[in-house]
Amino acid sequence: MASSRKKRAEDDIENKEEMNNVEDDFDEAGSGDELMDQQMEVEFEARMPQDSDFHGIKTLLQQLFLKANVNLSELTNTIISQNYIGNAIKQLNDDDEDDDSENGFDDGDPVFGIMSAINLTERQNDLACVREIISWLSEKCESAGEDGRKIFEVLNNKECHVGLLISERFLNIPIEIAAPSYESLRKDMTKANKKNMNYNFGYYVLISKCYRARVEGGDSLLNNQMFYSNPEDEILNEVSIVSVSFSVAKERDNIVGGSWDDDDDSMEAMRSVMVFTADKYDSIIQTLKTQLAT
Repeated sequence: MASSRKKRAEDDIENKEEMNNVEDDFDEAGSGDELMDQQMEVEFEARMPQDSDFHGIKTLLQQLFLKANVNLSELTNTIISQNYIGNAIKQLNDDDEDDDSENGFDDGDPVFGIMSAINLTERQNDLACVREIISWLSEKCESAGEDGRKIFEVLNNKECHVGLLISERFLNIPIEIAAPSYESLRKDMTKANKKNMNYNFGYYVLISKCYRARVEGGDSLLNNQMFYSNPEDEILNEVSIVSVSFSVAKERDNIVGGSWDDDDDSMEAMRSVMVFTADKYDSIIQTLKTQLAT
């Protein structure tokens, strides 16, 4: 099993160099004030999710769904079970590179990010968590007028398969990881389709963590002042055929790896549901590469 996992990591993750040597100002818990202004050079690598990543992946999903009635344990196990697509982002341990363990990773290492896709159309037949996600999104979009109805129609479209994109990571993980993560997922889905697995989507749905700014000294919100936890989500929003945002302020964010100050009333925690057609996926990758080119 270890050798097959290592081969998968070597064969399927072709963007390793793009994810390596990224400067990150991630402040480790308990590191002390003397490290707060220092930069750490960290190497990340994407590899197939595995059983030992369960708690790390579930924690990342919790920062997205908060108190939503979604079985996150089942969703996490689903992501791990379909580990032939997507990847978990972990820190490369140079000291273990020559070990026979999982491609240089220790099972106790934290998961810094997760990238995957779930077939909402197909898996709602056998997964309660998928039915719960569809129900939750439908309820949140119900009061959003015409845009909400469009999202409801896409989620319940039986003729065209819909993929839920899972793109979660620590706030301090740099955006440079976004393009290779999306590209790697694209290649994985293409390979899966060739093996008669159904990842041939007509639409993609992304649930984005975002924040809206309040007017200084007032309670009203500036609708055009939206800030995305994952900056690339702004690009996805621009190519979306429809998007709906709703507040999760009452559920309070406890975001892994950083958060807005709990005492800062100038920002309201939001979620934005975006839908874009599958033919936009490749152009999104190219846009990410162009805008992030140094």
